[in-house]
Amino acid sequence: MLAMLRAAFALTAVLCTGCVTVAPYQRGRLAQPDMELERPADLVAGSDHADEFREGSVGGWGGGGGGCGCN
Repeated sequence: MLAMLRAAFALTAVLCTGCVTVAPYQRGRLAQPDMELERPADLVAGSDHADEFREGSVGGWGGGGGGCGCN
């Protein structure tokens, strides 16, 4: 029973892979800057400056750990 379940899961994982063919007319849209996962630094600078002014602190992005000492 467990072997059949594992085989079914493996088959489902293989069949659900994310391979897709993109048409040439779709590539132009996917190559636009607003389709990137991370925003460019020059666009983030203004909102970061507003956050720093509002919060009264600078930086702190990407640091690990917290004030409790439990890194």
